[in-house]
Amino acid sequence: MASNKWNKRVMKLRGAFWRMCSYLTLRHTRRNRRRLREEIARRGVSRLHVGCGLVLLDGWLNIFYERREEYGRVKERGGRLALNYNLLKTWPVADHSIAFIAGSHFIEHLDLNAGIAFLKESFRVMKPGAVIRLSCPDLEIYARNYVEGNRAFFENKLVKEWCAFSQARTPGEILAAKAYDSGGSHRWFYDFASLKHILELAGFRDVKKCGRLEGKVPGLKDIELPERELETVYVEAVKP
Repeated sequence: MASNKWNKRVMKLRGAFWRMCSYLTLRHTRRNRRRLREEIARRGVSRLHVGCGLVLLDGWLNIFYERREEYGRVKERGGRLALNYNLLKTWPVADHSIAFIAGSHFIEHLDLNAGIAFLKESFRVMKPGAVIRLSCPDLEIYARNYVEGNRAFFENKLVKEWCAFSQARTPGEILAAKAYDSGGSHRWFYDFASLKHILELAGFRDVKKCGRLEGKVPGLKDIELPERELETVYVEAVKP
C-alpha cells in the first residue's frame, strides 16, 4: 500500500515537472505548432496513428495525450516517432499531406461533438484518396447480447477485464460501463451506423465495415488484437 502511494506521488511530481517544462518552453503555443508542422513535413510523415497509448507503430507518427509527459515535441522511441499532443486542438500537420490515419479503441474516448471535430481535422490533413480506419467497442454487439440475454458474452473474462468498474456484474451494468469506463474516460458508445454518420458529416465517403486486419490500411497487427475482436467494430472510409 505504501509503495502504491509513493508511486502515485512520483507520478504527480513527474506530471507537474513536465507541465511546467512544456509551458516554459512554449510547447503549447502557435509558434510551436508551426515548428511541429515544419518538422513533421520534413520527416516525410504520411501515416498517423492516433490515440496510440503505449503501442508505437513503425513508419507512423504515433500521437498520444498524456499530461505526465513533455508536450508538443516529436521524439524517437526505439526508432519510432511519437508525439504528445491534444488532438482536440488544431493539428500541427499540413493540409492534404497524410495517406493513412488509424485509431484503435480511441474514438470512444471522445463524445459525439468531439468525435465530429476530430474527423473534420482528419479530413483536412488527408490527401484525396487517403484512408482512415477506426475501431472501437461496438454498441450493436453489446446491445444485441444484452437484449438476447446472452450472459456468456458479459461473463467472458476479457469483457469483464475491459470494464473499469470492478463491481459491475450484471449485463446491464457492464453495458452501461462501456460508455462510462475508467471513471469517465469513455465518453460515447459508437456502432457502425453512428460512425458512418459522423464520417460522412466530416466529408468522407465509401464508408465500410471491415473485419479485423482486413481493408486498405496496412500494418495493424499490433493494434487490432485478436482477443478484442469479439467486442469491436472496424470501419474504413476514404477522402474523395
